[in-house]
Amino acid sequence: MTEIRLHIRGQIAEIVLDGPESRNALNAANLRDLAEAVAQVAEAVPGVRAMLIRGEGKVFCSGRDISAVDVATDDAYAFLAEMFTPVFQAIRGLPIPVVAQVQGAALGLGFGIAAAADIVYAAENAKFGSPFAAIGAMLDSGAHHVFLDRLGYHRTMDLIVTGDFMSGAEAAAAGIVSRAVPADELADFVEEKLNGIVSGPAEAYAMEKSFVQKLTDEQPTLTEVLDAEARLQESARQTPDYAEGFRAFQERRKPNFG
Repeated sequence: MTEIRLHIRGQIAEIVLDGPESRNALNAANLRDLAEAVAQVAEAVPGVRAMLIRGEGKVFCSGRDISAVDVATDDAYAFLAEMFTPVFQAIRGLPIPVVAQVQGAALGLGFGIAAAADIVYAAENAKFGSPFAAIGAMLDSGAHHVFLDRLGYHRTMDLIVTGDFMSGAEAAAAGIVSRAVPADELADFVEEKLNGIVSGPAEAYAMEKSFVQKLTDEQPTLTEVLDAEARLQESARQTPDYAEGFRAFQERRKPNFG
């Protein structure tokens, strides 16, 4: 059984999938708890300036907990559309950078939770792919979109049909994750990056997150992007962080973003 734990430590919120014995598999109750944890983080902004999602033990998340699922009565659509999708959207909708720290397998729901983050740091030996052929099921949790976008048709179908996995290093090279580092260095690497993020310009990060998601979802023309960038830059110019950043550059010192 997996437990969802939330810790707020200074300006960093940390959500932990804590169920090493079940490989951090998630059931409906876990998804409700995860949604509540994300809502609490949202309420803690702007005091909280970044969020970390990680799994306890050797695996990030092996996917849905199907150990007690009755196939005859299970409603797969309701589980994904009504339980998982709201969590995915809530993570994406946070106005702060969200980092996923992935060790071991991130499959099914696990991959979807990681993909909802803005930045995914993975161990070089992490595992990504589609194990669903083994149980006669479909790839889900948004993985079709991510795989097709980053890998193309043939590589996506290869992963689906064979059930083979990509390593974290391969996933980083393909753009599935942000970066891959040696497994024994992952936690320290992520912590260092988080400390840098929380000292950065929060308002600019919020605008960037919203804008990059809009570009990803809507695929506007280059002319539309240029105009939107100009308007956003003017909005950024009016923030205290922008003024501090320019002053620091002109004075040749490190900026102090409040």
